[in-house]
Amino acid sequence: MISINFVLLLIVVICVFLNIGQIYLIYSQGRKLADKSDVRLLTDILSQIHDRNMEENDLLKSNLSIHTGQNNHIFNERKNAILEYFSSLNTWMWDGLNLTVQDYNHVNFEEITKRITNIKDYYNKTNISFAVMQLTIDSEQLVKIGYEAMMDTLKLHHFVENTMKNYQKTLSWEKTLLDKITSKDYDFFKLSPDMKSFYERQARENEEEKRRALDGYNDRHWELFKQAIADRNLFRDVAKEELSELEQFVYSRNDEKNDELTNILKSGTSHIKDIRDLSARREYVYNRETENKF
Repeated sequence: MISINFVLLLIVVICVFLNIGQIYLIYSQGRKLADKSDVRLLTDILSQIHDRNMEENDLLKSNLSIHTGQNNHIFNERKNAILEYFSSLNTWMWDGLNLTVQDYNHVNFEEITKRITNIKDYYNKTNISFAVMQLTIDSEQLVKIGYEAMMDTLKLHHFVENTMKNYQKTLSWEKTLLDKITSKDYDFFKLSPDMKSFYERQARENEEEKRRALDGYNDRHWELFKQAIADRNLFRDVAKEELSELEQFVYSRNDEKNDELTNILKSGTSHIKDIRDLSARREYVYNRETENKF
């Protein structure tokens, strides 16, 4: 007969093995759930990082666009200010002050008034555009050259305006004298000797004034015009250099910001890839362990 102690020992051993099996089963199920939970957690983290990275990328791209737009706006603003001044200066010179006294006589002298009004308008526009340029650009050299160009052009302006006004008076008196002499109601030959002498003297003085205006005008006009053009050309050359340097500076700043954004995007992409690889490895290990268990 089997002894009672042996039976009891056998029952105890069987219980121990059952408990061990149960504990292992519980551990295996817990391990399985834990591994599955780890994979799910990594997937959730990856999704959150991806979403946050996309938001940050959109924000960075938006900031880059704003920064680039600001730089381009500054460049265009300064460029337009320089071009506006240069255009106004040329219009003042060529359309306003490129004036010849020989083009006027006692028939069309009244048009001189309109021409003088025009050159004043051109000067005002140039002065306004120069003030805008002063506020817009940082180059003291360019502002100084622009100011000198305007001042030398103003000298030409004063010469033309004063000469044309005096010439207009001379032509006006000549027109009055001619109208009076050629009038049907006026007989020059019936005038007293003093009146004849007066009109003859006025006519000679008028001719002398016209001669002085015609003889001295072209030489002095060319002298002043040549200096104004030289100043304008100097302003043009310095302005081209200034705009070229400013354009290169703006492009370099935009490239720096673009490179900075590219590096940040690469870093974010690399980070997401690391998380994705970790998740994939964890899921692979989990699947292999699951297959081996069953």
